[in-house]
Amino acid sequence: MPNTSQTMTDGIIGSIGSALSGAVDWTKTRIGNIDIFDEHYQLEAKTNPFYALGPIFYLVWVIVIVTGCLLIIWYVPTKAAAFDSILKIQENIPFGGLIRGMHKYGADAMIIAATMRLYRMFLMADYKPGKEFNIAIGLIGLLLSMYSGLTGYLLIWNQRAFWATKVFATFPTYMDQFPVMGDFYLPLVKSMHMGWNTAEVLLGGGAAITQETITRFFSLHLAFSLIPLIFVELYFYKNSYKRIPLSWLKRSVIILMLVLVSVVLPAAQGHRSNPDVTPLPILSDWYFLGLYQMYKYLEPVVATEITMVIPLSVVLLPFIDVWITGPEKDIAKRPLIFMVTLMGALCWIIFSFLIIVNIANIHNDPPFWRLFLFGLIDIGVLWQLALMCQETQIPQRLKNARAALILAVVGAVQTIVALGYYFMAKTEMFLSPLGQGLVYRLFCNKLTAGDSAKQAEDFVRKLNPVSHPINQEYWNFHTLLDPSYIKVVGAPAGQDLLKQLAQTCQTSTPIDFIFQLIPTFTPAPHASYSGLLDYMVTNRWLNDYLTLYDRMTPGVVAPYPLNVPALDLMWMWLSVIVMFAGIATWWFSNKAPAEKAEKKEVAKPVVSGT
Repeated sequence: MPNTSQTMTDGIIGSIGSALSGAVDWTKTRIGNIDIFDEHYQLEAKTNPFYALGPIFYLVWVIVIVTGCLLIIWYVPTKAAAFDSILKIQENIPFGGLIRGMHKYGADAMIIAATMRLYRMFLMADYKPGKEFNIAIGLIGLLLSMYSGLTGYLLIWNQRAFWATKVFATFPTYMDQFPVMGDFYLPLVKSMHMGWNTAEVLLGGGAAITQETITRFFSLHLAFSLIPLIFVELYFYKNSYKRIPLSWLKRSVIILMLVLVSVVLPAAQGHRSNPDVTPLPILSDWYFLGLYQMYKYLEPVVATEITMVIPLSVVLLPFIDVWITGPEKDIAKRPLIFMVTLMGALCWIIFSFLIIVNIANIHNDPPFWRLFLFGLIDIGVLWQLALMCQETQIPQRLKNARAALILAVVGAVQTIVALGYYFMAKTEMFLSPLGQGLVYRLFCNKLTAGDSAKQAEDFVRKLNPVSHPINQEYWNFHTLLDPSYIKVVGAPAGQDLLKQLAQTCQTSTPIDFIFQLIPTFTPAPHASYSGLLDYMVTNRWLNDYLTLYDRMTPGVVAPYPLNVPALDLMWMWLSVIVMFAGIATWWFSNKAPAEKAEKKEVAKPVVSGT
C-alpha cells in the first residue's frame, strides 16, 4: 500500500520545482529578448524612422560624452569659478560655444529620443511577446538621461539653475514624512532619517546648495554617463551587436542638426547665481517643468510619493496589458494603453505650459487636472471592457473574464485612492497621518487592546484638548510627549497625565510581538517598543486618529469637515463605476460560455443500451 503522506509530499515538492523552473524559464526568455537600443528592429528601422530611435539615442549619447570630455579641459567645478569658466568656454575658446551647444542640445536630444521610444514601445506593443523588460530598460535610459541633465544643469552655476536645484534639493527631505522611513512622525523615537540622509549624500549640505553640492553633482554627472557606457559596451561585445546600425548619411544628418541648432541657438549662459535674490517663477530645465507644476498642485509629501509611483506604474503597465489583451498589438484593441499614454503626454505638456506662463493658481483653480487624469484612465478601462463584451468566441471570452477581473482590481485600487483623497479633502490631513489614523482604528479596538486604547485616547484628549493649538497642528503632537515641554509650560497635572499615559502604553495585547520587532534606531529607553499601544502613541498614530475623528465630526473643529469639489466627486464615483463594470464584465464573460455548455448538454441525444 503506497504511503499517502509521502505521495503528497512528493507532489508538493514537484509542484514547487515545476513552478520554480517555469519562473526561471520565464525570466530567461525576457532577459534574452532585451533590447537596449532596438537591436532586434534593424529591418523595421529601414522603413520606419521611429524604430531608429534606439540607435539615434546611442549616437547622441556618444556625442554628449565626447563633447563633455572636451568641456572638462576648461571647466572648473567650484562656486567661485564655475560660471566664469563656462563664460570662458563660450567666448574665448575656439569652437567652445559649438562644443558646449552640442553637449547641451545632445543631452536634450537623448531625452527626446528616449521619451519617444518609450511611447512607441507602448503604442506599438513592442513589449510583446515576452519583451516586457524592455520597458524597464527604456525607462532606465530616460531616467539616467534626465538625472544626468539635472546634475549638469547646476554646473552652469547661473541664477536659474541654482534656484531650480535648490527647489529640487528639498524633495528628498519629504521622505522623512513617510511612515517608518523618516523621522517626521518620530521626533522622540528616531528612525532611519531616509529623506535627510538622502539629501545629505546627494548635496553634502542637507537642503542647502554648497561647494560640496557642485562637487557631488559634477561627479554624478560623469557617473550617469560613463558607468552605464561600460556595461553597454560589454553588452555589445558579448552579443556581437552592431553599435549604430544607421547609414553614414543618417548619422551625418543627426550630427549636422546638432551643429545647426548649436550655432543658431547658442546654449544659454544666464546670470550669475545670487542666493539672496529669488527669481519668480523658479523654472527648471524643460523636461522637469511638468513635474514642478505638479508639485505646486499637491502637498509636497504627496507629490513626492506620486513621483516615486510613476516609474513603478510605467514598469507594471506592459505586464497588465499582456494579462488583459494577450498577444494583441493593434492599438485600437488596446484602448487602456492608448488612453494612459495620451494622459501622460497631455499632462506633461499642459503642466509645462502652465508653469511657463505662470497663470495657474493652485488655491483657486478647479481640480480639472484630477478629473482629466483619472477620467482618461477610466475611459480606457470602460472602452476595454466594452470590447470584451463584444467577443463571441468562447475561449476568448473565458480569457476576457480573467482580464475583466484585473480591470476590476484597477478600479478597486482607484476607489481606494478616491476614498483616501475624500478624507484628505475633508480634513486637510496629509496622506501619511490620514492612513496612520485609519490603521490605528483597525489595530486598536476592543478585541485587541480591550479598554486600554480608550484609556489612552482619554489621556491624550486631556493632554491635547480640541481647543488646544497643538490639536490644530497635529504634527506637533510630539511636544506633548516630551516631559521637558510639560515642565516649561508649567503644568503639573500634565506630568501626571503623561505618567498615566506611559503606564497605559505598557498594557500587553495579543499582537505586541509585531511591534516589538520594529527597530527604533535609538538607545534605551526607546531601544524597542513594548507593544501595540506604545508604538501607536509614541508615533502619533493615536493622535492622528483623534484628529481625523474631530475633523470629520461636524461642529467640533471649525471649519471642518470641508466640502469636496464636485469635479473631484465625479472621478471618485467614476472609479466605483469602473470597479463594478469590471465585475459585471467578468460575470457576463463567464456566464455566456456556461449557458452555451448547458444548452449543448440538454440537446445531446440519449443513446439507449442493449
